[in-house]
Amino acid sequence: MTYDEIYKSKLMTADEAIKAHIKNGDKLFLGGLGIAKETFTTLLNKIKEGEYSGISAYGNLILNDMGLDDERLTPDKFRYYAYFYGGYERSGAKYGSVTNVPLHLNQFEEYMKFVSPDVAVIPMSPPDEQGFCNIGPAGYIPAGIVNSKKIIAEINKNIPRVCGSRHDFHVSEISAFVEHNEPIDIPPSGESSETDKKIASYILEQIPDGACIQLGIGGTANAVGYGLVDKKHLGVHSEMYGDSMAYLQKLGVIDNSQKTFMPGRSVCGFTMATRETLDYIDKNPRVYYEPYQYVNDVKNIAANDNMISINTGLSMDLTGQLCSESIGFRQFSGSGGQVDYIRGATLSKGGKSFIAMSSVANTKNGPVSKICLSLAPGSIVTTLRAEIMYVVTEYGCVNLRFCDVPTRAKRLISIAHPDFRDELTFEAKKNGLIY
Repeated sequence: MTYDEIYKSKLMTADEAIKAHIKNGDKLFLGGLGIAKETFTTLLNKIKEGEYSGISAYGNLILNDMGLDDERLTPDKFRYYAYFYGGYERSGAKYGSVTNVPLHLNQFEEYMKFVSPDVAVIPMSPPDEQGFCNIGPAGYIPAGIVNSKKIIAEINKNIPRVCGSRHDFHVSEISAFVEHNEPIDIPPSGESSETDKKIASYILEQIPDGACIQLGIGGTANAVGYGLVDKKHLGVHSEMYGDSMAYLQKLGVIDNSQKTFMPGRSVCGFTMATRETLDYIDKNPRVYYEPYQYVNDVKNIAANDNMISINTGLSMDLTGQLCSESIGFRQFSGSGGQVDYIRGATLSKGGKSFIAMSSVANTKNGPVSKICLSLAPGSIVTTLRAEIMYVVTEYGCVNLRFCDVPTRAKRLISIAHPDFRDELTFEAKKNGLIY
């Protein structure tokens, strides 16, 4: 059979694919971010109506409202095991349909081997002239697919085809195809505030020409990214490849010429960006996608000289313990790749890692200092104090590496909001952190 004949023989509606390949008690791999919406919505409706039970799903945060907060999705019928939360996961967690799996992303391959999903339900591009479908810019998908017993591919012509080591799957490997074309959902990129730009200014002066960069999501990361326009010969090895990186690469600021690991191309795990950036990465060999267990491997990150890692946090105590994923006991996001890149940058020759955060959080009870005597009860320590290097707020940048506790406390207080410095100093002395 030709690849076209194979494809047509497996083409089904979402309802037909579910009935043919999913049964009660199955474990499903969904990927995350942009998921196979038509197929998954159809399945969720069947679960809500009592047609299916005991379904477990595994994946990343979801960008579409799938109704995970529906009271009919009781834990005996359905549960979503998410290693990173967004708003929809937080809503679902209140009803017990969503639960968190703590995970460093370099361990993703081992995690998927442990789960051993029955079916991967994944969006893909239409097959090319050799019969290969492409998963697009999603480094969290390959390990889930190769460790699943079956694959249901939801074909969407709007998914860009990217260059990557494990991103093509032949029609012969796929159990069913469901066609559903729709625009790629793109969340708005974080706008950079004046505070973000001030924080970025302290980081930019520490980044040399020829550095290899990793950026996260949000206003501060964007301020750093777009602020790099005057640098030369930058490289990319990053979990996320975003709009600012595409902008710099088009300008020639990013040319990857001085990278000491995989030179000549930007190496990344996933992209969440504008349509313009998605068009730029389409079939572009200068942007190369690797699975998480590779792009987040600490050894691979550290193999890049002058590796610069920039991440954010929610709160930090005066010894340097960093909470990046919870507000008290409430899971807010996830461990992600923060620790992977902090460790990799620290081990890199000339490398630097930065934790960037505004000095205060504006809560319903008024402003609260993000630099605090101790983390709030239930707060998750995402990054250990012994691994923190640079910490940056709008009030400055300090290096905590190899500092004793009193020095750490004094340095962190110096970049806290001025309104909280006296109180922090008093409490630090009272509790023996400064003496």
